[in-house]
Amino acid sequence: MTPSAFAQSKPWHGIEPVEVSPGSVGQLPPSVSAVPGREPGIWDVTVSASVEGETCHLAGDFNHWSSESHPMERTSDGRWRVDLELASGSYRYKFCVDGHVWMPDPENTEGEDDGFESHNSILHLGALGRPEALSGEVGDGRITTEALEHDPKKPLYLHRVGATKLRFRYRTLARDVAGVKLLIRDLGEFPMEPITSPHPFQYWDVQVELSERYWDSAERAEIEYAFAFTELNELSADPRLRKVAPSAMPRTETPDWAKEATWYQIFPERFCNGDPSNDPPYVRDWKSAWYEPAEFEGKDGQTFWEFFVYQRMYGGDLKGIESRLDHLVELGVNAIYLNPVFQAEGPHKYNATDFRHIDTQLGAGEDYLETTKNEKVGDPSTWTWTPSDRLFLDFLKTCKSRGLRVIIDAVFNHVGVRHPAFKDVQEKRQASPYVDWFKIKSWEPFEYAGWAGFGELPVFAKTETGFRSQAVKDHVFAVTRRWMDPDGDGDPSDGIDGWRLDVPMELAPEFWAEWRELVKSINPDAYITGEIWDRADEWLTGKHFDAVMNYRFAEPVIAWVANREKKISASELDRRLLEIRLAYPDEMGAALMNLVDSHDTDRVAQMIANPDLPYDRSNTMQRNPHYHCGRPAPEAFQRQRLIALLQMTYIGAPMIYYGDEVGMWGADDPTNRQPMLWKDLGPVDNSDEVWFDDDHFAFYKGAVALRSRYPALRTGTFRTILTDDEHDLWVFQREAPGEATVLVALNASEDVVSFDLPASGPRAWSLAFGEASNSPEAPKWIRVEPISGCVWVLE
Repeated sequence: MTPSAFAQSKPWHGIEPVEVSPGSVGQLPPSVSAVPGREPGIWDVTVSASVEGETCHLAGDFNHWSSESHPMERTSDGRWRVDLELASGSYRYKFCVDGHVWMPDPENTEGEDDGFESHNSILHLGALGRPEALSGEVGDGRITTEALEHDPKKPLYLHRVGATKLRFRYRTLARDVAGVKLLIRDLGEFPMEPITSPHPFQYWDVQVELSERYWDSAERAEIEYAFAFTELNELSADPRLRKVAPSAMPRTETPDWAKEATWYQIFPERFCNGDPSNDPPYVRDWKSAWYEPAEFEGKDGQTFWEFFVYQRMYGGDLKGIESRLDHLVELGVNAIYLNPVFQAEGPHKYNATDFRHIDTQLGAGEDYLETTKNEKVGDPSTWTWTPSDRLFLDFLKTCKSRGLRVIIDAVFNHVGVRHPAFKDVQEKRQASPYVDWFKIKSWEPFEYAGWAGFGELPVFAKTETGFRSQAVKDHVFAVTRRWMDPDGDGDPSDGIDGWRLDVPMELAPEFWAEWRELVKSINPDAYITGEIWDRADEWLTGKHFDAVMNYRFAEPVIAWVANREKKISASELDRRLLEIRLAYPDEMGAALMNLVDSHDTDRVAQMIANPDLPYDRSNTMQRNPHYHCGRPAPEAFQRQRLIALLQMTYIGAPMIYYGDEVGMWGADDPTNRQPMLWKDLGPVDNSDEVWFDDDHFAFYKGAVALRSRYPALRTGTFRTILTDDEHDLWVFQREAPGEATVLVALNASEDVVSFDLPASGPRAWSLAFGEASNSPEAPKWIRVEPISGCVWVLE
């Protein structure tokens, strides 16, 4: 091991540092250049593009595919360029031209299918761009320094635990060092424990209790720390010294009820029509066959896919949801996530006309313009409570009386073209008092930016730290207060229980940090979850969200249970889920929304009927002529039930998309948003393929009840017991102090699988769910049926 080239003398801990070199940047495409950055493993990267357009942005999984956060500048040679800082690793990316044209890098030959008849470009940066090539061995006299990492900005490596502890983690290459110590100046050495880690790395972990002075926000006392490791009998140190002020670190705590939640997502316009008097014109019959046009559809020249199917209305409303709460209670869920309910045109409501008011077609059916004519958007003192608003507040009261929490969708990035502020800007141009609210490209002719290129979704203008207009921020804050504490008396029990944030990556983290402070000041028990499709490390530090919609759970689960040719193994599933368990603090991990489908994907049964597709890609007949849109085979629903059992027994809060529990199926938007099946209404007209499946519903009820019965399944620890790739079996255990231990065995194969139950001492495992039998070949072994799961408890 070589002493550090930049350490002129031993640091305060007195241990000889190793030289941590940046290593090789690797083979880069002509469009990318990189030089060593502020510390080893960090690169200053320049990406360029030769594409035609008025604007160009770089988007990828390093910025959650934001089409706005990395604008590129056109240089004198006609190319677009942008500088950014990236750690060693692999990244997918594209160029977003003129706000809506997505292009792969034409100069990069590395790519992957994006599911939209194109591909994502892939950048491999530094040694960790291809980590499978790394190897290490204790006793070989060297340390693979490219693998050494501790990034205090990521909760994976540093976060607060409870009131007085910090959790530290450090990463090495697996089998590269014999041990690791945390060194804290003036406080001493703390041996770190190796924890279960994804290949090819080893993570080391320790929690440190700090005295009261470090948590005094007035004193802001800092700790200085470093890491040392042993290779054979030689002790060396990472030369990078770090400081942190513990009192400045947010507490990583989430509402207890959110960790106990079993979520049910409702698309309000398609759940139940409880009040025909508020129906819009041209409502389709609830049971009408999906692919058969109504007599009034297509009269204006539109076709099914262009575009009348997207704007169909069925009359679903809040009264309808309230009338079906018995179904939710019978199912056993205890938390509802509502897609948007604010005033808007059409069925999905992501094009808000007004955040201040509940949509009249979901509510009481009053004349929206008449009831709000004396209100001013920017003046909360003029806002009134409409009949629809009051109906929604009554709905909240009814839900809570039945043990159901309610959160609603917040779409604060953009609005619809009927929003009064946007209409005023259209009419008055620069004379409008809302002139700085929206991202206007040109006044004459009038052009503006629409989210993802959709002209019907004008976006608010933004800066690097939030909204450009203080008035927009004030408006969003006032709307937040309105729905969280409707009567403003300081008691939030009459308001919503939290928010699901739509496309939150389009707004700066600084805004969300301030918004979270507001939310928690109104109701410390409120829940905030974000629509983040990729890893959400920077969002789950305690500063922004409590959780995210956990699509990183859904993707590997589908790849294991649904895929055929591209199926992953049980051990690969376990590895991918382990990465997420490590990435987020335990409090956030227990509150993650563990979904497998939603209003933005094909339904889970249809995913299974169309194996081997990228998740949420090529999943409609519009984009993929080979996509199977008919009723899935019985085996698909059997596999869906296996997934449901996994959801109910794994770490996190499971979410059921409305209708999955009764056997609904369908491709992505809009087919995944068909009217809910109700047994008392009978099957869909002219179809022998769509019906309420009693057996399917009974399975879901049983799986939800299992989660409700055993606390270990809600807040317990997780430990992998077995990954049997040959037989496609995954076995894990959940434990909670003073509660029954739960053992889960999931068999994704088409064969009966046997395994040996773990030793239980004087107690005996008892079967709590599923069908299992003793193996005749080995009586101590347990048989699990194909495509099924079993659960045992140890009381």
